[in-house]
Amino acid sequence: MAYKDFVNDRKKGILKDVLMFYGAEDYLMDWAVARLIEDNVDEESRDLDVRVLEGDQVGAYDIMAEARAYSMFSPKRVVVVRNYLPLYRKTVDPGADELLEFASQRQDSSIVIFRIESRYSDDISAYGRKMIKACGAYEFARLERADLKAFITKRVHSAGKLISRRELDHMIDVTGYYNKGSAYDLSQLDKDISKTVKACEGEDISASLIEEIFIGDSDRFVFNLVDALMAGDRGKALAIAEAIIRDDDGAMAVLALLTKQFEIMYDSLELSDRGYSLSAMARRTGVNEFRFKRAYSAAGRYHRKRIKRILTDLYNTDRDIKRGDIDKDTALELVAISACP
Repeated sequence: MAYKDFVNDRKKGILKDVLMFYGAEDYLMDWAVARLIEDNVDEESRDLDVRVLEGDQVGAYDIMAEARAYSMFSPKRVVVVRNYLPLYRKTVDPGADELLEFASQRQDSSIVIFRIESRYSDDISAYGRKMIKACGAYEFARLERADLKAFITKRVHSAGKLISRRELDHMIDVTGYYNKGSAYDLSQLDKDISKTVKACEGEDISASLIEEIFIGDSDRFVFNLVDALMAGDRGKALAIAEAIIRDDDGAMAVLALLTKQFEIMYDSLELSDRGYSLSAMARRTGVNEFRFKRAYSAAGRYHRKRIKRILTDLYNTDRDIKRGDIDKDTALELVAISACP
């Protein structure tokens, strides 16, 4: 079952006493744990009646012993077991089978939550699958687009700001939240939204502010450098290169990103010739759609042969730097000059 199922089951009061949370979104799992603590444990008793166990340090008998203890002050205790090893690794715990039976039963004194962090959720073991069937299990996957929009809008509005549909879609594209293998999650999004609303001087959040907050310095340098190269502005390209060099050891990171951007540019032209739409091209390459759009737009100003030549120069530059034949800062300056049409 999914996040929405948890929300609905909680509202109806039909949650089981032993639960398992797993999936891509730690933020949502933390939210769900917090709601269950609020529902079951008096605030002044939480130091006593909320127990957090580290799953690599406790066994099944420890967990069951904690769960069977009674509270003198709250309706129920809440026992959170973080990353119980048998759920995602092959390991031996003498009480593991007994714990499965325990997980399927009603509990008189406690709510037990097995919480598997996102970094382990793809590794759920055969035992973990049995636990999912035995208890009340919920997968906290990435939000669907409509829910993600609601997540962003709620936080923007609560800060007294506004965001249009266009800027909302732009924010989602810039984050790369839906990219395959993306590490960007709701926890990071929540932090970036907080930065954005604090930095917004007026009432409306603009696309330029979104890019300023959500795009890292290295990416911003690359986009600006590519724009200068496309415009044939050697002076500006060189000035950006010098700004990168002044940034602590920025040259190598930007050269790598610049190479990636030209690779995307080349791929975009190839896929465009095959009739793919922008969104389809981004999905096929697994690239952030915002980055892909920037690359595709830039590629239109270059001949494919020139992009291929620049890519060859970038590959050779990387090789020469690693061999010690050229200084990385000098190499970046040379790229900035030679890549201009």
